This record gives sequence, structure tokens and C-alpha cells, in this order.
Amino acid sequence: MNFGDLMFSLSRLTLSLTLGYFLLWCAGPLLLNDTGFWFGLPLWFWFSCLLAPALLLLSLSALRARNKL
Repeated sequence: MNFGDLMFSLSRLTLSLTLGYFLLWCAGPLLLNDTGFWFGLPLWFWFSCLLAPALLLLSLSALRARNKL
């Protein structure tokens, strides 16, 4: 793989992960608005502000381990 192909692949991967993170972040308040509270905070907060970034970090570390980036 040459340098240009690598940069295109990384750019596409970065954009797809960012889009996935944004969709998860937005889905929290939209889908979980009428659910209850957990530890005093609404469930959408836990989903949008904690679970979405955690999934992003886990996916990045898995991709890094698999591709040895």
C-alpha cells in the first residue's frame, strides 16, 4: 500500500468513525428521552455522554490492534 492509499484509507476511516460517534451521540436524547433516571441522571445522558465516547475509543483501539496503525 502506497502513502496516498494509506492516507485515503485513514481519512475514510476517520470520517466513518466520527459519523458513527455523532449518530450515537444524537440518538441518546432522541430515543431515550422518555425513559427513567439512573443515578440521578436521565438515561440518555449515560448513552450520549458516556457510552458513545467509550464505544468510539474501543473501536479505535480494536482497529489499531487489527491494522497495526
